Amino acid sequence: MKVDERPRLLDIAFILKIVSNLGYVGAFVAGVLGSSSLFISIFPSYVVIALLGATLNPIIVGVLGGLGAGVGQFLHYYVGLGGRYLLSTKRREGLDKWRKRLDKYGVILIFLFAATPLTPDDLIWIPLGAMRYPKLKALLAAISGKIILNLIYAHVGHIGWEYLYNLVLA
Repeated sequence: MKVDERPRLLDIAFILKIVSNLGYVGAFVAGVLGSSSLFISIFPSYVVIALLGATLNPIIVGVLGGLGAGVGQFLHYYVGLGGRYLLSTKRREGLDKWRKRLDKYGVILIFLFAATPLTPDDLIWIPLGAMRYPKLKALLAAISGKIILNLIYAHVGHIGWEYLYNLVLA
């Protein structure tokens, strides 16, 4: 095999072909893997979602990636819920007071943290679990925010992949 025949790591067309083979299920799995790790993301789901959006329907990719990310983020809720029992009674009572305060704006807070890429969602999910915030409200807000964020990623890939392709080859 000649050197020119080997696929290059920076060959965008080669990378797109590999990632597009993941299909729509790959968008959901990328969302789960990208948001289920604690504090440091070990899987760059935004890259996979953008690449899938370049080759598949970006709306479906964004929705499935958002569903997966919302579910993956929700796992942190259970870390907080389990950690609640390690706290003293006084701390648990303090968390219960905070829960009453969050009843009014908690959904908005969760949505905003989920819809922005720069905030580590773990900062709110673990305390939400520890204070036993309503699961369904939290999950729906998280999924809504993650869908918005992943729709942006998928459309960036859909609209901008040709520009990036030309930029890398130029």
